[in-house]
Amino acid sequence: MTRFYRFAFAVAAGACLLTMLAGCTTEKDLRARRLDLAVRHFDHAKYRPVPDKYLTLKDCIELALKNNLDLKASKMEEDVANKQKVAELLRMLPEVNFNYTGSHRDNYAATSSEKKVASGASYGASTSQQRDINYFNLDFALSVMDFGLAVFNSQQAKDRELMLKQRNIRLAQNLILDVTKVYFNVAVYQRAKIMAADLLELCKNRSELISKLEKQKAITPFRAFEERKKFNDMERRLEYYTLQYENAAVELRSLLGFYATSNIKVDDSVLDKEKVDELYNLKLPKMEVMEQIALLNRPEMAERDIQKHINAVECHKIILSMFPSARLFVDFNASSNSYLYNQTWWDLGINAAINLMKLPMKAAQLTAQGKTVDAEDVKAYGQAITIMAQVRIAHADILISKAAFEQDDKIRTNYFELLSAAKKSKRKSSSTFTLSALEVDHMELQVVNASIMRTISLSNYYLACFRLMNAMGIDNMRQENFAALEKELALQSDNAEKVIREAKK
Repeated sequence: MTRFYRFAFAVAAGACLLTMLAGCTTEKDLRARRLDLAVRHFDHAKYRPVPDKYLTLKDCIELALKNNLDLKASKMEEDVANKQKVAELLRMLPEVNFNYTGSHRDNYAATSSEKKVASGASYGASTSQQRDINYFNLDFALSVMDFGLAVFNSQQAKDRELMLKQRNIRLAQNLILDVTKVYFNVAVYQRAKIMAADLLELCKNRSELISKLEKQKAITPFRAFEERKKFNDMERRLEYYTLQYENAAVELRSLLGFYATSNIKVDDSVLDKEKVDELYNLKLPKMEVMEQIALLNRPEMAERDIQKHINAVECHKIILSMFPSARLFVDFNASSNSYLYNQTWWDLGINAAINLMKLPMKAAQLTAQGKTVDAEDVKAYGQAITIMAQVRIAHADILISKAAFEQDDKIRTNYFELLSAAKKSKRKSSSTFTLSALEVDHMELQVVNASIMRTISLSNYYLACFRLMNAMGIDNMRQENFAALEKELALQSDNAEKVIREAKK
């Protein structure tokens, strides 16, 4: 027997040692695991194909919402909250226990009797149970306190799910705004890159021409220096536009969930004149109405209201815990012992208890929790002030961006008219002096640069409008034209004005 115990102890010690060794992770294991994940993540990102077409803003937004990992993780958290809500609902079910006991004796359980009075009668052995007995017990137990807490916990779980849903809505809106901003950067610098492609070669050719004129004494060294400086500055500026396009393209691919390279093409027709006319025809509501739209639609405000309700329900839970803890019991019993008068019976009971020394602590907790509800009101008001300020800032940005675009558009138009006049004057002139060609080329560079600056101002104008819509909580950037946006704004304005009228009554 001693050898058996020694063997069992050795087996148990070996199992514990293997469990400990299996649970330990060394630096080498972490490195190997990291290398495996790095290779898989790299392959998954690199070999995911990008659609081979000119992507519109709508395409980019759909790809970003589909592939963004932060949004996917947040959606998973929302699913977890939904499952927790179901779990809290199931806690309201009563406790049910089922017991079964079966026994067998190799002999009867018998008792003997002792005669106390000599009456002539005799007592023999007696039995009160069978050899085989089956006993069943079904126990229903309901705690009133646990049931009430389960009701309140289910309400809080539902609120947390709604709060995560509102947070995901705002996360998607901010992602759409980020994609829109980078999309316009790519569109602008993609167009600027096309404009600059031929002019970069022109700058190189004109540099050789300036050197030739200087050697021929056709221009002074000072004039040659100034001309070369002008072309070099323009060349660096055009190269800067190309670099900006590369950076914006890499950022856009990253937001869309693809491998970070500059191999992407976007539809820049949004910068055409027809789209500009649509932008100018967009009518914005009054400032007061836009602020009310933001307060009604922004997910942060709904999230703040939900958090306040969660804190209020917590007050109800504290109040419930101050009442006596009552527990109801209902038991059904059944026995197969035929010697019993009743083989089945019900048991009913109630158990109530209260800890009086805990009541002062609960009252203090209730007071503190009530202060958190009041604090949420203050936080909601501060959030509303911040949102209204964001609406006003975004609206002011629209006005500034519009003025900047109109100024750049005017400059570009003037430069283009002067260039056209210079070209006509050069064709009419009988002079073959090469310096006039340099002046015309320099004017062309200035016109191209003005056109690029106008395009950048136009994209800033677009982005300012989208930023205002984001500040108002309107999911408008899924729209491809401003006509649909104007209808949505009209609907939102009607709702906001109705709320304002009712509030003033």
